[in-house]
Amino acid sequence: MRIADFTAGKNLQRLIYLAVCGLIFAYLCVLVIAVLIGDWLFDANGQPIATDFLAFWGAGKFVLQGHAADAYNLEMHKSISSAESGAVFNGYYSWQYPPTFLLVTAALALVSYPAALVSWMAFGITFYAFAIRLIGETRLAVLAAMAWPPVLWNTAVGQNGFVTAALLGAAIASIEKRPALAGLFFGLLTYKPQFGLIIPVALIAGGYWRVIGWATISATAMAVLSIAVFGTQIWSDFFDTAAKINGMILVDGRADFSKLQSLYGFVRALGGSLTTAWVAQGFLIAALGAGIIWIWLQKGAFHVKAAALATATILGSPYAFIYDFVALAVPLVFLGKTGFSAKESAVVIAAGILVGCGPSQYAPTAFFSALLVLSLVIGRALQVYAVPIRPAVSRAGMASAN
Repeated sequence: MRIADFTAGKNLQRLIYLAVCGLIFAYLCVLVIAVLIGDWLFDANGQPIATDFLAFWGAGKFVLQGHAADAYNLEMHKSISSAESGAVFNGYYSWQYPPTFLLVTAALALVSYPAALVSWMAFGITFYAFAIRLIGETRLAVLAAMAWPPVLWNTAVGQNGFVTAALLGAAIASIEKRPALAGLFFGLLTYKPQFGLIIPVALIAGGYWRVIGWATISATAMAVLSIAVFGTQIWSDFFDTAAKINGMILVDGRADFSKLQSLYGFVRALGGSLTTAWVAQGFLIAALGAGIIWIWLQKGAFHVKAAALATATILGSPYAFIYDFVALAVPLVFLGKTGFSAKESAVVIAAGILVGCGPSQYAPTAFFSALLVLSLVIGRALQVYAVPIRPAVSRAGMASAN
């Protein structure tokens, strides 16, 4: 390597470092300004501002009061949570997480709603940073993941995107060397069952039976623990409420189809029928599944397999919102372990800009961002796994040519 090339590489890394630090600083400024002008945490009168996190905190309150099943009574959940927190929630309100997740919400409800929101974000960001460090193994990887635009979106609404991304990333990163840990994380990820469509396909194709076994044990243990704490009826309440909420969101569009960052949501937002949307999403899932099987049957280049699985996991779900796309940083960090070419870097920047624009009534920007990341994965997979086609030339033919 020439000295000039080495210097150029150091300059580029320094530029990237400054860029990601600048974005993180900008996010912090946005949050601080939002607090000062009464747009986040507290309004101008000092009253707490309702965010999506109110449902998490309210569910925890029901657990602490010994009425965990009431968390699945949406009208009661909304009214009591608003009354006890002082944050009035206007608009669509839902709680469709399994009883296993209620064990977590109880800890959140031990403090006031604003304090719990800040604590939840602090925990999520820390866990997210841990997972990214596990994948990328560098400080720059962590900083770049913190600069990923959905980080700001997730923080603003107090959602669980950090935890989802951390569980997915840490699970995939642990598959080869720590199967028990990978299984534990996959089991915990069942709190968002909509992201479990592609993961079993990859694990079976790769022959990671120990991971599957540990994931099964992990998920089962949590379910048993929830039954021991809350009883069996609460699971019936959960399934009934989940079915109603899925109907409201996926059929009736109560949360606005344009906010759904999936192919299903895009088709419905364009005016497509329920059947058309499900057929489109079904074809996408089938294509992703086939691609994952092919990639995970190959030898070597685990970072490509990992990036493919993380991307397919996100794209495969018909139920995904902007905050879920914090997890899109996971495949980018896996791919970034071997660096990005100039063209790939342009695609990464474009993906970041798209998802940073947020939900739009014209297009699912996060879904398109994920498609760009998928294009990077496909390009890498073809480079690493595709067998070059060479003309077969016999020795006799070579001899006669000579």
